[in-house]
Amino acid sequence: MIKFKRNFWFKLNRSLHRDVGYFSIGLTIVFAISGLALNHIRDFNPNYQVTRIEKPVQIDVELKDELIIKNLLKNFDLKRAVKASYWESKHVFKLFFDEGHTLTFHSGQQKALFEMIEARPILPHFNRLHLNEAKHGWIVFSDIYAICLLYLAISALFMVRGKHRALGRRRGWLIALGALVPTLYIFI
Repeated sequence: MIKFKRNFWFKLNRSLHRDVGYFSIGLTIVFAISGLALNHIRDFNPNYQVTRIEKPVQIDVELKDELIIKNLLKNFDLKRAVKASYWESKHVFKLFFDEGHTLTFHSGQQKALFEMIEARPILPHFNRLHLNEAKHGWIVFSDIYAICLLYLAISALFMVRGKHRALGRRRGWLIALGALVPTLYIFI
């Protein structure tokens, strides 16, 4: 009778561990991709692709702003409506477009820089979920995911029986080390 119960719980644990693991794979991939992107936010913008085009331009700064704008648009072959413009300094004139694009004219260097901003296709949505910008509905789902990960970690300890079990010598030390690394990092 005791052997039957032990086998039943062992098999149930393995089945649940497998099914919860399959459910968690997709979530783990999404969180891992967005986590890597957010960890390297200083190296690249994970939400937007910024394309920069720089050109030399010959524009007389004594012209009216409307003519400077017209010449800049012509130089870059842009047919976009200008949302706003202003002189940032004596030598820097900026144009802004509805899509978030900018065009900056440096009169002293006689060059202009057009920066075109385009949202990346999927990564910004993953990042919103990772940073919990979706709020309440995602909190519930994130909690379920966290509980699944906790279950996977704990149930994995009981997946193997006998001398190869997880709480054995070397494996037990690896588990302790895994918990110790983030704990030490907090205090160092």
